Amino acid sequence: MMHTTYNDIKSYAKINIGLKILDLLPDGYHSLCTVIQEIDFYDLITIKPIDDLEIKITCSGPVQVPEDESNLCIKAAQLIFKNYKCNHGVHIFLNKKIPVGAGLGGGSSNAARILCSLNTLFNLKISDFNLHQLAFKIGCDVPFFINGGIQLSEGKGEKLSPLSINLAKYSILLILPAFSISTKWAYSFFKKDLCKRFDSNKFRSFQQSVDWALFENDFEKVINLTYPEVGQIRETLESKNSLFVSLSGSGSAMFGIFDNFLNVDLAHQALKSYKSHIVRTINRV
Repeated sequence: MMHTTYNDIKSYAKINIGLKILDLLPDGYHSLCTVIQEIDFYDLITIKPIDDLEIKITCSGPVQVPEDESNLCIKAAQLIFKNYKCNHGVHIFLNKKIPVGAGLGGGSSNAARILCSLNTLFNLKISDFNLHQLAFKIGCDVPFFINGGIQLSEGKGEKLSPLSINLAKYSILLILPAFSISTKWAYSFFKKDLCKRFDSNKFRSFQQSVDWALFENDFEKVINLTYPEVGQIRETLESKNSLFVSLSGSGSAMFGIFDNFLNVDLAHQALKSYKSHIVRTINRV
């Protein structure tokens, strides 16, 4: 039997440029407003067709993740197999570099790439709208990764608006502390006194030019109380003339945005006790 093997599918990480936590929704989730940007730090996925109508996964790479149904790759593949006619099974090979609990959306990105790749592999012709619907069943961050690039995300992540700004001229230093943060734990700090009204146009204004002063991540203050390293990383990045410093998502990854490669290199040297990567944005405009 002849089937195409899909090799080295890049599953990109994301950062959040500004994150506002709004009111608590009836289902216990919070409503958010955030600008999400894909970056060129990625996991690699290979999909090999197999004769049996099975879904298998083998994980490798520096970051360890489970090879069972809790893996979002498996969840995504199961959704496709349950809802569409697939004429053979798949063996997914995941080479994992994006750390877990870092606020970089690695698992969500993996799930989105599986949805899109199986759509192509089986020629299922699933519309963008339906891919987003499937993605949202897996997790709130997954729909963003269907199209990626840079988007404004509102609500629980289901309301996405592409932004036309291109941040390709900037260099980003991504810092990966050794600790990971549970999103559930991070959200537990936000029970009352939540912002009821927030003008998302503040974040939407990103379209024309960047006023970095508009953006902050509500999680950073609470994370800093338990993990003061976050504040120390911020101070170092700011001392090297970064334009903007933030926690990504609910952490633990921090990043600094620079318009000067010399400064990003100096910051990289100053923070060499941490795992870090100089990355660029992924633009899909």
